[in-house]
Amino acid sequence: MATNKISFFLVLCLCVLISSGFGEAALNPTGRKCPDPNGVDKKAACYSYCKTQGFMGGSCQGHKGNYMCKCYEGI
Repeated sequence: MATNKISFFLVLCLCVLISSGFGEAALNPTGRKCPDPNGVDKKAACYSYCKTQGFMGGSCQGHKGNYMCKCYEGI
């Protein structure tokens, strides 16, 4: 019975790690508005901003009229 509980616990931990995006890039909101109100980063303003902040890159994320730069974190 104890072996079943340990196995269940290990499988549960594995599922949590997989679902949390372990090892993948995550988005980090910056609070900086995208220059284009339609969310198109034509001049790579968000990408450049995020690179200078030490992130992998970035892009515009959000909805019409409220796009923000979000930077990619990861390996």
